[in-house]
Amino acid sequence: MNLLLLSNSTQHGRGYLEHALDTVTGFLPAGARLAFVPYALADHDTYTARVRGALADAGIDVRGVHEGADPLARLDEADAVFVGGGNSFRLLSALYRTGLREALIKAVRGGLPYMGASAGTNMAAPSLRTTNDMPIVEPPS
Repeated sequence: MNLLLLSNSTQHGRGYLEHALDTVTGFLPAGARLAFVPYALADHDTYTARVRGALADAGIDVRGVHEGADPLARLDEADAVFVGGGNSFRLLSALYRTGLREALIKAVRGGLPYMGASAGTNMAAPSLRTTNDMPIVEPPS
C-alpha cells in the first residue's frame, strides 16, 4: 500500500498543509486528480476549498467526493485520495453511509495512493479505539 499518514494538517502560525507541503507534493505528482474526502467536518464545501487552495500551486486537481452525484465515481476517477481531518466518528459514519469505506479499502489495497490527516489517518488504523475524538455520532461497527 502507498500511504502518507499525517498527524495533523495545520501547524501554529503556518498555512494549511504548509508544514508538510514538500512531503505531500513528493507523494502526489503534479497534475494528479486528488479525490478529497471532507466528511470529518460539517462544512464540506469550505473544507474542500481550503485543500484546493493549499495544493493549487503544486498543480494538484482537488475534487471533493461530495461535489458530484456519486462519491464512488469521484474515487474511481482519482489518481490518489486524501481523507481530511476533523472528527473521526463523524468521518467513519459518513464513510459507511456513502459506501466509501469499503470502496476505499478496495482501492487502496489495489494501489491507489492514500493520504490522511488526523481523522483521515485514523481511518487507516485497525480501529478507533485509541482516538481522542468525542463520539459525536455512532457509526456502525
